[in-house]
Amino acid sequence: AVVSTQSTGEYIVTQLEIGPESRVLELGCGKGMYSVRIAEKTGCRYTGVDLSKHYIEEECKKWAKSHGVAEQGEFIHGSMTDLPARVTEQKYTHILSLGSMFYVHNQVPALFENIAHCSDARTKIFLWDFHRNVDWSECEEMNRHLKMEFPFLTREEVLETVQQSQLELTQLEDVTEYVIPGYKLMERECRKRDPELKHLTYPLFGKAIMDGKISYVIYTLKLK
Repeated sequence: AVVSTQSTGEYIVTQLEIGPESRVLELGCGKGMYSVRIAEKTGCRYTGVDLSKHYIEEECKKWAKSHGVAEQGEFIHGSMTDLPARVTEQKYTHILSLGSMFYVHNQVPALFENIAHCSDARTKIFLWDFHRNVDWSECEEMNRHLKMEFPFLTREEVLETVQQSQLELTQLEDVTEYVIPGYKLMERECRKRDPELKHLTYPLFGKAIMDGKISYVIYTLKLK
């Protein structure tokens, strides 16, 4: 099961055969925890991109320094749908987006175009994403936490966009069952402090997953 940053990082390293010669690009890297863990474990070069300037300038650099991998890569402020020139001027052996793709479900064609631009025939593309299984109106409770201004895409909508892109799907895996135990634990802990989940709303996202409204999937792709 994928239950922590460390175990997730190890899973990705094994699945994608990341090693010291690899160049890894993580899109929507957040605080940089996955990039740092992977670099620490493999000795690879890395580039992390995130829209949060605070994360890039403070959290990511702090995390990389504390784990001794600051010299192996860099974190760059920017959008995954409009990557800075510093990112697109090179090719990567691996491109990752780990649970952040849904934030740009209204711009997936642009995301795929940017990914293709950073890829060559050897690049392994690994996207962990959430998609909806029901009408978006049934996700209203969940959206109290996310506050999304547009709906999640369905699996069919994502696959249709892949077909129209420069990318090709090599594997699709539903890993929802692996994340449910973690969300159950989180909900129990949050309800101890906020029984009605009026303030601690993150478990509402997990509840939508447990209710089958949302699925957690892995898309593995390559350049056509």
